Amino acid sequence: MPWTKEERAEYARQYNLDNKEKIKEQSRQRYLENREKIVEYNRQYRLNNKEKIAQQKKEYEQTPQGKKTNMISSWKRRGLLWETKEEIDEIYERYLNSKRCELCDVEYTETIIKNMDHSHTTGKFRNVLCHRCNSNTDRQDNKSGVPNVFWDNIRKKWIYCKKINKKPHRKKFPYFIQAVIYKKEYEASLL
Repeated sequence: MPWTKEERAEYARQYNLDNKEKIKEQSRQRYLENREKIVEYNRQYRLNNKEKIAQQKKEYEQTPQGKKTNMISSWKRRGLLWETKEEIDEIYERYLNSKRCELCDVEYTETIIKNMDHSHTTGKFRNVLCHRCNSNTDRQDNKSGVPNVFWDNIRKKWIYCKKINKKPHRKKFPYFIQAVIYKKEYEASLL
């Protein structure tokens, strides 16, 4: 007697579970044998469907998962480090649920925005703070003793950073003394 649609689906599901490694290896082999064709097909698809892809990206960014992904990517670019998925999920939930600054207890509004505070030395999360408290915390966390000169633990460089007309001016240096000399010369040129 022929199988029903549900029985075939169950058999296929069970086969895939039982043969995961074999299927993965076959898929990898197929990719390696047809790599150029696959790469060209994907390139052509992206060229022919730019508007569709942009629309899908825009729609995804409006979903809760898309917002979470964008926020975490932004934190990562700014230097936040974490060890497990559970840790970053916990930080994100804390950020989302925070209604008041954890330092000065001011309520967040459109003009008083929340910031994810982290150590620029270790990259570890500390608190969810308002922008004012976060800016002050960064100054206190600056172990160099020189305003606007920070150690970037990710890039392993000294960073000089100063906001001019609300735009950050940044420069990286391998040695602390180079950053201090640049700071003095640059700030003197602004006077």
